[in-house]
Amino acid sequence: MKTKLFVTLLSLGLVCGSAYAAAGNEAPLPMSNDVNMTAPDQSGSWSLGVTGVLMKPTNSSTNYATQFDYTVDSHGNHTNTTTTPETVTAGYYKWFGADITYAFPGHGRDVTLAYEGLHGSSADSTTNNFDNQIPPPATYHYLTGNITSADLSYIKATIDTQYDAADLVFGQKLNVGQRVQLHPFMGLRYARIDIEQKFNETFEAFPNDGNFGGNADGKADSTFSGIGPRFGSDAGLILGQGFSLRGRLGLSALVGSQQYTVAYNQNVIDRDVFNLPPTSHESTKTLDDGSVTRIIPEIDARLGLNYTYNFASKTALGFEAGWQATDYLQAVSNNSVSNTSKDDFGVEPPHYEYSNFGLQGPYARIQLDVA
Repeated sequence: MKTKLFVTLLSLGLVCGSAYAAAGNEAPLPMSNDVNMTAPDQSGSWSLGVTGVLMKPTNSSTNYATQFDYTVDSHGNHTNTTTTPETVTAGYYKWFGADITYAFPGHGRDVTLAYEGLHGSSADSTTNNFDNQIPPPATYHYLTGNITSADLSYIKATIDTQYDAADLVFGQKLNVGQRVQLHPFMGLRYARIDIEQKFNETFEAFPNDGNFGGNADGKADSTFSGIGPRFGSDAGLILGQGFSLRGRLGLSALVGSQQYTVAYNQNVIDRDVFNLPPTSHESTKTLDDGSVTRIIPEIDARLGLNYTYNFASKTALGFEAGWQATDYLQAVSNNSVSNTSKDDFGVEPPHYEYSNFGLQGPYARIQLDVA
């Protein structure tokens, strides 16, 4: 996989380098007997673009807890265990992107500064009431590996997604024949990905089960930030009457730091049967894997339909709508389930591993070109 990615990046780099070398030559580059590749003449101009997105994280479902109900046999073993997984699923989030491009006078060269991102939050909750069941049921928290046992419990889980990326790229416009336009580019990308999973639980046990209550809260936070080279190309197919098909394929390799932290706090209040003042027992658990340096490959693609209206020879307004997708490989640290061991409830304890961070969804864009 790494070899294929390196070869692809190297090939795109050679293509972009060839495009820059050709841009300084006014003579067309022969493609065949009747198709030429040319770098268009242009005057200095600015392009301002704003994009609205409705994107959904592709790894958008997380089990935050499992509810257990069981009986205990004469030997003290848990039997007849039934499980109910609790899941929070991320939805589509609205966000935006923006970019500014300056086209240098001459033969199709330009520079672009662009931003894209996605911020959103999704939540799920569940309430269980097992009044006076002996023994009380249990809740297993995948975020922290803790178990609480109570008659009445309310649990709420939240996933917060924060993704921001900025590009600085240099491009070269190329015309292939009369209908195909290419725009290879190369430069840098910076990205920050922060996925925070949180839960909050309140629980209550009735006198038959110990007469206690309390609350628990925890969070698991995965953060990656890095910078690295970016390569790719835009492409356009002119349909006529101002319409065209537009596409983009981009690749990046980001070098940066990744950190994963887990924090858990539980406060249990014992109520004395003789009406003495209640006593509180608080426990805290934290896990910090520290910061590690990693290389994260990224790939993104876009395909849309564009309409551009030319107001004058030096001013144009474009509208575009389509679908886009982005994927950062192994960019998120999270809890998963091990297949090697089980606890006395018959479930596997969590362990930590990496997963992809992906986004996909529709976009709409408006762009103003002014010379």
